Amino acid sequence: MELALHEWLLDSPLRTADPAQAHLYYVPVYLSSLFMYPIVKYADAPYYGRSARTFDEGGDASEPTQRSQQGTLLLLRALRYIQGAYPFWNASGGADHVWLMLHDEGPCFAPRAIRPSILLTHYGYWAASPRAWGTFDDDHFLRFPGFYRRYLGDDPRTPGACFTRGKDLVISPWKTPTFWLRQLRSTPPAAAERPGLAFFAGDLGFHRLSGYSHDLRQRAHGLFCDPSTTKKSNCTPVAYNKECDCECRPDIPIDCSLWREGVTITAHTRRYHRQLREHQFCLAFPGDGWSSRVLDAVVHGCVPVIIQDESEMFFEGAFEAAQLGLDYADFSLRVREADLASLVRILEAVSAERLASLQRGVLRVRDYFVWKDVYNPDGADRRSLLSAGRPGHDGFLLLVAALEDRALRLLRKRPFQRLNLTSFIP
Repeated sequence: MELALHEWLLDSPLRTADPAQAHLYYVPVYLSSLFMYPIVKYADAPYYGRSARTFDEGGDASEPTQRSQQGTLLLLRALRYIQGAYPFWNASGGADHVWLMLHDEGPCFAPRAIRPSILLTHYGYWAASPRAWGTFDDDHFLRFPGFYRRYLGDDPRTPGACFTRGKDLVISPWKTPTFWLRQLRSTPPAAAERPGLAFFAGDLGFHRLSGYSHDLRQRAHGLFCDPSTTKKSNCTPVAYNKECDCECRPDIPIDCSLWREGVTITAHTRRYHRQLREHQFCLAFPGDGWSSRVLDAVVHGCVPVIIQDESEMFFEGAFEAAQLGLDYADFSLRVREADLASLVRILEAVSAERLASLQRGVLRVRDYFVWKDVYNPDGADRRSLLSAGRPGHDGFLLLVAALEDRALRLLRKRPFQRLNLTSFIP
């Protein structure tokens, strides 16, 4: 995604070569796709803030050791450069600069110094006092209180929000055309014609540390597993659970007690595309941070059911900003995490008319969740991708509208006429 956006902007008619004429400034840092992996994990050069790569080579335990900390320090290095090389950061306090923070819980380890800027991320966790949900220790942004105080926030005991609604924006992740192209070139089955009620396939948290996916995938599987294909158990296997000092959690039994015909909760499957098209509702749980499940659902004409509290999803708010006349309530449902056990009852209560309306909304927005206007193919391939689905409509177009909305609110530069969403459609 970092490469695709950078190349698209370089080739875009919206880009100006005169920085004095710009309303926003994009900072191209390859944080997630290159630096945090593989460079941080495999490079021989010393890390930022460390005298050596490992403790054995002379490093000190008080120095930043996590890859998320290295990401924070890389962003600060980039900030120091643009502060010294250009006058634009100081003129706005950074409010008109745009950064990508795409890692699992990316915006949570954004340095305090760049938080006035617009953060584009896949993780819209806006809780006023967030917790570190990720189970990968290298990304635990609250693990080292001293580092948090120096670079991220004031007090790790009461951490500040990772994501600021209205300023930051959640964008959809990069998926290759092989995932979505065939779907956009076909008409998905109508919701009423789909035999399945609810579907999820993916990592179910087995043998992961407790807390993965807020424990939601594990709980959903334990409750809604198919008893004819599932080996029942009085606990869910995990790598480790601190609360019970165990590797199998008795508080999440696998008993399939709430399963009913038409509900599918399963591990990864080769029938993923087909099953997304066979179900009316597709469940969107978090992963180790964000998950692509909302995108996966809408591309296949399935109504997403978002089960992730205090979080914005991909382009939430952008449809309204682009004056498209709809937003998430028009094509998705939300279920509180605490109401997971009532999931089937909630979905069965959706009327046929409401379900049909939600699916119509899904089909109106699904083009905006994928990135068609990619620079890499030759001209013919690029035009072919742009012609799929609603010709010319894709994530880049919606992103432009959302950033334009933010630029208008900043009013840091001369006023400009608002673009029509179709201005750059070939």
